[in-house]
Amino acid sequence: MLEVGFHMGPVVLRGTPMERQWHEHVEQVRAAADHGFGFFSVGTHWVIHPFQYFSIFPWLSRLAAAAPSLTVVSSVVLIPLGHPVDLASRVAAIDVISGGRFRFGCGLGYRALEFDMFDRSRRHRASLFEESLELMIRLWSGERVTHHGRFFTLDDVALSTLPIQRPRPPIWIATNSEPATRRAARMGDAPFWSPFFDLPTLMEHRVIFEAERSQAGLPPPTEIPIAREYSVGRTHRQAVVDGAAGMAKKWEVYAEHGLQGSLSEDDKKLLDDFDTMAGGTFIIGDPAECADQIELYASELGITHMKLRLQYPGMPHSKVMERIRLTGEVIRRLGIT
Repeated sequence: MLEVGFHMGPVVLRGTPMERQWHEHVEQVRAAADHGFGFFSVGTHWVIHPFQYFSIFPWLSRLAAAAPSLTVVSSVVLIPLGHPVDLASRVAAIDVISGGRFRFGCGLGYRALEFDMFDRSRRHRASLFEESLELMIRLWSGERVTHHGRFFTLDDVALSTLPIQRPRPPIWIATNSEPATRRAARMGDAPFWSPFFDLPTLMEHRVIFEAERSQAGLPPPTEIPIAREYSVGRTHRQAVVDGAAGMAKKWEVYAEHGLQGSLSEDDKKLLDDFDTMAGGTFIIGDPAECADQIELYASELGITHMKLRLQYPGMPHSKVMERIRLTGEVIRRLGIT
């Protein structure tokens, strides 16, 4: 069955009282549970100017307690910036605290600043990711691990906390390229496809993912999550106006952080025709339109989890709560109970 979830990203601008921000997040996940959402997700970033952001693992723990019916998703943990023993322990603890409701979303990371801060080579991020994740999987099994590798050395190490889910929580690997999709097929349980992929690209990557798993002798995935940018309104026009205002600031920040290059003059012109630009990668419109678009992804891709971004830079808490209520209407139209 399809589950709809929402993502809490780094969108709250500095200067907002942190205590208020925290209480608003708790209110949002509780409202999401009341309106039929299946999961929520938060991610990992440090020094994310001009936004303020909480550390992922305590944040996930508190929100899991606030909404015990929702699945908890990390979206995503940047494995190359951590140590596999520490990360495996934290993931196991979240799985226990959430009652086995955790999905381990993970990825490589892209910000040079973060790699420099942690004295890690961005050039080696794929190798760091693979060696770390392989060790984490062994540690979650409960075995004592001895490993002398390229980046890490362990001698007879066993975790003090093991996950509830056996043999481990499902692993969703963030993908933004063909090599990443192939890596997700070999090493994880599901691809966590980029919100920048349009539907034809997603369909191409679904074929690549399944072929890679078949070649590796692995079964087809039981979960297919995707992330979409999202703007819902009581009218189509309201959704477009709100979406354009939020995305303008978001893309500026992404450009500053080096994800998609600078915001070109063509991009800026497209923002003036946001409805056209958003057509390839957004879920956008009134509740009926949004339900139809989500249903298209479900029928064409067989997705099981649709992650939506409800909040954008500068958007007040009241607007987020309105969007949660409107998304409840979308969920009812989809027949999700």
